Amino acid sequence: MIRNNLRVLEQKVNASEKLSDADKFDIQQYITRCYGSLTTFNVLFQSKEDQFSTS
Repeated sequence: MIRNNLRVLEQKVNASEKLSDADKFDIQQYITRCYGSLTTFNVLFQSKEDQFSTS
């Protein structure tokens, strides 16, 4: 769900006419780092016993 929201945000940033190219680039870098954080999170908690649970 978070990845989908990031993709939507990325599309909106790219389609924006109000942002300068430099601003778009900066925001894209933040989005890319978010993707990287999600990947790192998945690697750290790939083992079932390390994952968070509500029960």
